[in-house]
Formats: sequence, structure tokens, C-alpha cells
Amino acid sequence: MTLSLLAFGVVIALNNLALSLTLGALDGRRHWRRILSVFAVFEFTVPLIGVWLGREIAQAMAADLGWLGPVILAGLGITTLLSLRADRRDRAHLVRAMTSWRGLAALSAGLSTDNLMVGFGLGLGGVSPLALATTIMVCSVSFAAIGLQVGHRVSRDYERPALAVSGVALIGLAAASALGWL
Repeated sequence: MTLSLLAFGVVIALNNLALSLTLGALDGRRHWRRILSVFAVFEFTVPLIGVWLGREIAQAMAADLGWLGPVILAGLGITTLLSLRADRRDRAHLVRAMTSWRGLAALSAGLSTDNLMVGFGLGLGGVSPLALATTIMVCSVSFAAIGLQVGHRVSRDYERPALAVSGVALIGLAAASALGWL
């Protein structure tokens, strides 16, 4: 189970890495405390909500819904890959908007959608909520800190490749979970 939690934590953290690479490249690193604090709050609380919802629904339906978690993960992976087609806006304006408290809360809520779905899916399988939330938070905040530093140093945008890797990793994780490997 520890390997599964770590795998989920790493895959979920790839979205934070993608965003943080971009923020670091755009000199958003000067707001690193704010960025990491907001990420930590969302990355810890949202999976707990997902686990709670998963358990509530599982109890209400009283059926074997083990297939639902992998389906949710695969859907999220496909959605992540489809997001690569979106147009980018002016970077300077975007980074100012993204690093404001309001912007970071919105970004974290958007990034945490996958955390809600993962928590929901794993809540159906009886995973420890605190272990899940802590693993996701530690991985996500660690990856975000690395992304801010690396993005700042290389000053290039690795957002698209990181999103592609994240989408493929989520689909792979869904397949591995569906096959019972994790």
C-alpha cells in the first residue's frame, strides 16, 4: 500500500511541478512562500474531502465499485492531455494573476481536482485518509519547490512536456490500478 500511495503522490505532484516550472521561469519564485503554502493547504485538504465522498458513496451504494477509481484516473489523464491544446496568454500578466492570493487559490483548486478524484477513488477502496493526504501534500509541495527553482534557473517553459507526462502517467496509473498491480 505504501508503494501505491507514493505512486499516486508522485503522479499527482506532476501537475504542481508543471505549474511551478512555469512560475519559476516567469520569476514567480519570489512568491515561493505564498505558492507553497497555498499548495500545501489544498493538497492536504482536498484528498480528505475526496476520501470522505468516496466512502460515503460506497456505503450508500453497498456495491463493489473498484472499477470506478481507475476510470476516474484515466479520465483525468485524458483531460490533462487534452488541456495541452489550450492557448497561452501574455506571460507577464498571467504570472501576476497566478501568484496573487486569489490566483493561487484558484490554481490550487484547479490542480486539486485530481486530488479530489484520487481521494474519491481511493476512498472507495478503504485507503487511510491521513496517509493519502499527507503523501499527496508532501510530494506536491516538494515537486512545486523543485519546479520553482528549476524553472527560474533555466528560464524556459516546461509546462507542456510536464503536462503530457502527467497525463500519460495518470492513464498508466489507472491501468496499473485496474489490473491490480497497485
